[in-house]
Amino acid sequence: MVQWLHKMGQIEWAMWANEQAIVTSFITVSGGIIGITGFFKGWEFGIYGVVAGLLILLFEYPRGMRKKGTTMERKFQRPIARLLSCCGPVTRNYFVRFVMYLLLCVPLCFILATLLGGVCLFITSVIYLVAAMKGEQWIAFSEDEKPKENVKDLKSFRQPKRPPPRAPRQEAANRI
Repeated sequence: MVQWLHKMGQIEWAMWANEQAIVTSFITVSGGIIGITGFFKGWEFGIYGVVAGLLILLFEYPRGMRKKGTTMERKFQRPIARLLSCCGPVTRNYFVRFVMYLLLCVPLCFILATLLGGVCLFITSVIYLVAAMKGEQWIAFSEDEKPKENVKDLKSFRQPKRPPPRAPRQEAANRI
């Protein structure tokens, strides 16, 4: 039990929150489109859902570096990551993301079409709060750093000097 709790302390919560936010952005955009085209009374909140979902997607698309450095980079994330890196501590700090997503989720709960996106965004903000409490922060990929691949060093394998042992021919003929 203690080992399991120790492993729970090693979870990088920001990675979970990032994936949750990406999914939430798609849910929010699709709920916003339904809110606009579904003739809801508060169709303006549908427009807000589409804009908020696209903003979340833009903000969350670049993955941050993991502590181990084994993060897979998303396609075309470097230009957006450079843009987010220019904002400094506002984009690196997960407390800021917690507050921003908590404020963004409130208007999404006003119509049924965007309610699921609002609840998912609230869950995302809570996960970011846990990440911030654990001391995690967003770190962008550097330009000169290349993704590490799992390539083993071939120098560790030596060519055999003796052939493998073989059964004598007579014993092999008796087996058949």
